[in-house]
Amino acid sequence: MAIDRHFSMALDSYERASLIVTSNKPFSAWGEIFGDDVVAAAMIDRLVHHAEILSLKGDSYRLHDKDLGRPPGHD
Repeated sequence: MAIDRHFSMALDSYERASLIVTSNKPFSAWGEIFGDDVVAAAMIDRLVHHAEILSLKGDSYRLHDKDLGRPPGHD
């Protein structure tokens, strides 16, 4: 299960190594994404302890030239 691997990585490196995590989902959605609210909350707790959190708002730079209304391959 994905949450087990992610939780193990967060737990193994907790207070011993630096870790960079990126997500386009808020912490409140992690339980639904991983299928277990309790384990997701424990992982978030360990990730944010001593953390610097950067929250970026705005349009995606990757998508700024994309016309999302056109089917793929119609450039």
